[in-house]
Amino acid sequence: MTHPLTLTLKIKQDPETLAALEALKENFAEQIQPKIDEALRASKLVHFARVAVIGDNDYIQVITEYDGDHFEYTEFFRRALTPIFAKIFSLADGVPDVQDPTAFFEFSKNANYRTLGLSADGANDMNGNQAGWLFSAYDHAEVRDILGALQAEAAE
Repeated sequence: MTHPLTLTLKIKQDPETLAALEALKENFAEQIQPKIDEALRASKLVHFARVAVIGDNDYIQVITEYDGDHFEYTEFFRRALTPIFAKIFSLADGVPDVQDPTAFFEFSKNANYRTLGLSADGANDMNGNQAGWLFSAYDHAEVRDILGALQAEAAE
């Protein structure tokens, strides 16, 4: 089942945090994006991902569509991208120690904004409630199935 993640953090507005945010933005394409890309490809869990700063540096979002168990998903990325999540989480108040799997999951769960509507496929959110709506052009096929079909097609 495909799940949405709309992790949204309110950015602290002190000069030190805003300077760290600017450094993150400046280094994202060359230093951070390749590491995230590598982890996403290795996971074979994520359909799409993006990181956005919205408002006038008010919020930072990590937005993905992913397959599988919520805790396993967050744990994979916590382990694979600990330094990157430490940088992103440090921009907000009340952040967990990214070394702690349970705290990382709980923080991610609480910062994940539910989409409007109701899931059409019976998916549950991180709290075990019916998830919000997530459109899928391919009936929520999993990344592994899609990659397998593409590889089989390329082999023909």
